[in-house]
Amino acid sequence: MWRDILKLGSSKWLAALFLTATITFLAFRHLLMSWSVPTIYRDQVTIPEGASAYKVANLLHDRGLIRNRGVFVNTVRMQLGHRSLRPGKFLLLNVRHMGDLVGQLVDPGRNQVWVTIREGLMRDEIGRFFAAKYPISLARFMALSEDSSFIRGLDIEATTLEGYLFPDTYRILNGSTEETILKMLVNQNRQVLTEDVLKRGTVLGLTRHEILTMASIIEGETRIDSERVIVSAVYHNRLRRGMRLQADPTIQYVLPGGPRRLLYRDYKYPSEYNTYLHGGLPPGPVNNPGRAAILATVEPAAVDFLYFVADGNGGHIFTRKLEEHNQVIQSLK
Repeated sequence: MWRDILKLGSSKWLAALFLTATITFLAFRHLLMSWSVPTIYRDQVTIPEGASAYKVANLLHDRGLIRNRGVFVNTVRMQLGHRSLRPGKFLLLNVRHMGDLVGQLVDPGRNQVWVTIREGLMRDEIGRFFAAKYPISLARFMALSEDSSFIRGLDIEATTLEGYLFPDTYRILNGSTEETILKMLVNQNRQVLTEDVLKRGTVLGLTRHEILTMASIIEGETRIDSERVIVSAVYHNRLRRGMRLQADPTIQYVLPGGPRRLLYRDYKYPSEYNTYLHGGLPPGPVNNPGRAAILATVEPAAVDFLYFVADGNGGHIFTRKLEEHNQVIQSLK
């Protein structure tokens, strides 16, 4: 009987001890999470690769974002169960307590942003757009997009990633870097350039790089879906006949100051991209084309047009002969 009483007393003692420990833990956790920090309305922080919580605490303290390093380290341990933090660039919004700060550094879903990239933008325009939405370095974005080692690592044979940055809507998780964003865009491009698309390109005598190059020109010429396959046919027809493409987007790509209305002298601008001066396709894409332009490249319309000119209303007039083309130009003046 005494043993039963002792056992009962021991169980109550253990339960009380457990309850006390739980309350103490929760109180300690609440203390850490509610620990005030200097208010951060909008800022950013970069966590280096392999940085410990202690190193990050020093980094934050030196920037005046926290006052107590130990509280930060213990809060990280409380949140993660360990002291390591994921490297990356982190957006900080409306931080008032240690729990806000640590939560935004350990949860990729916190402060995520959605970025929509429209068709036909050049890579520097895409970089500026991302930098405006999320704290990345435009300089590093551009440097990586023309870094031969980085590009080879993506299994791409090109001098830059122009043309390979697929226009779409992207979810950018907190902690993303220039590398992760570029890889995301390239992977989405790869999803469109399926084996079937590449095979159809091969039938037309185009490599993957050349598909994107022609698609970028088509993207630069028209935004009308029904016209893309006709513009594609014009360029395929001209290539087969050995005619120069004479595509304005290839000149706009290399003009200092970016795309603009072309002047007569611009058609003589010295560049290997200038398809008024050089035959065949230019060395690479002149923007980043979307799905419709890519598919139009490998599915040209069955027409024999060789020329087209803007009709002044957003569309184009297509013709077969130079005489017809010149007559249309005169009628539009």
